[in-house]
Amino acid sequence: MRKDDAVAKSIREPACIIPVMGQYDVVVLGGGPAGIGAAVAAARAKAKVLLVEQTGCMGGMSTSGMVPVFAPLGHTDRPAIAGIIQEVIDRLKALDGLGRNDDTMAWIPIDLEKLKFVFDQMVAQAGAKVLFFTQFAGVRKRGRRVSHVILQNKSGRQAVAAKMFIDATGDADVAAAAGVPFEKGDSNGRTQPVGVCYTATGIDLPVYREFIKSIGSDRVGWWLHLQESGAIPAIPKAEYRGVYPFEVTPCSVGVNFAHIFEVDACDARDLSRAVLAGRKMAHSYIDYARKNIPGMKNARIVATASLAGVRESRRIEGRGRLTIDDFKNARHHADDIACYDYPIDVHNATPSRKDIRKFQNDFDHLVMAPGKTYGIPFSCLLPRTLDNLAVAGRCLSADREMHGSVRVMPACFAMGQAAGQATAIAAKRNVPLYKVDIRDLQKKLSSAGVRLT
Repeated sequence: MRKDDAVAKSIREPACIIPVMGQYDVVVLGGGPAGIGAAVAAARAKAKVLLVEQTGCMGGMSTSGMVPVFAPLGHTDRPAIAGIIQEVIDRLKALDGLGRNDDTMAWIPIDLEKLKFVFDQMVAQAGAKVLFFTQFAGVRKRGRRVSHVILQNKSGRQAVAAKMFIDATGDADVAAAAGVPFEKGDSNGRTQPVGVCYTATGIDLPVYREFIKSIGSDRVGWWLHLQESGAIPAIPKAEYRGVYPFEVTPCSVGVNFAHIFEVDACDARDLSRAVLAGRKMAHSYIDYARKNIPGMKNARIVATASLAGVRESRRIEGRGRLTIDDFKNARHHADDIACYDYPIDVHNATPSRKDIRKFQNDFDHLVMAPGKTYGIPFSCLLPRTLDNLAVAGRCLSADREMHGSVRVMPACFAMGQAAGQATAIAAKRNVPLYKVDIRDLQKKLSSAGVRLT
């Protein structure tokens, strides 16, 4: 090797022939809630389906990300989100896997190990194939259609062909690689902070909860004081922030923890920094709490998440677009594939007190009136530049404020279910996704328990 080769800014990779490992009706990239909804729905519609997942389990943030609860399925006795996620919850309940939730539909604690098993069963019983430990690496296009996706795993580099594709990566990785225009973050490119969840044991939860209540309404100020006073070590570009702990099993609690700022979820270096920082913060807080907080004397961390809790990255430019006006006016659309009523939940992009106050105020006041919902249109899942790719999950076409409501797991399941059903129809009839008969799609979704109004 020449000396100048070692310091070159780029190298040339030799051209290679990539084997095509299979042909499918529908290939789903990403095995989180959106991908599971998509794979199950498409396979139940008799499509030949492959689900590709980068980790060793399905579930995304609900399992590898260790988010301890599902966000509310709705804010009345009649859940806004139903369909496949309701089946997941029913199966978890049968396995005693819902934690302690007083049999409500709000903030449902989940036993992530039982949840992994539920997902394994549902996808297998639907008839979809699963490929774990596999990264998406690129696409091949022919005009307005994706012909293949390129995958990378222990077996090397492979291609998969399909009639239809679903991008459930969360970050619109497939859509971006295929040239679909997108937005990211606010007008300055700043995104919501990342968190790292953890599970702990040995906590006297009633005592600890009474202590949290005793802090009063300014819990954020309490966290900031701990950091600013040096009681817990300050972490660059991060703030300590713990959401109320949830009892996910009889002997353990799950915590959605920390705000880590200036993280581009499409940059592996930023994600690495986030996970390292989040892990350090979790252990630092538990070390402090064991010595200083009632109910925490015997606390121990059982596990920290292997996936950073990303709230926001790319949002595609779609044939349709959800906006904050849709939320404020409880608007429904002719092509709705689900409805929802979660508040506007856009976490502060900086640690400034002003941004923190705005986040809290919006979450408390930008809420749906009781019994009202907004619709999620099919057109928001369809990139305007491609005919056989749908997105599902938080990479849908929406403005940033509206994205803060529709990005959570129940809505992701619903979008995935719709994308799976639609791609199965399009593959069978050999039509572009935008030509799928919306009334037929809505009828099939309604028959599967999905609520549209």
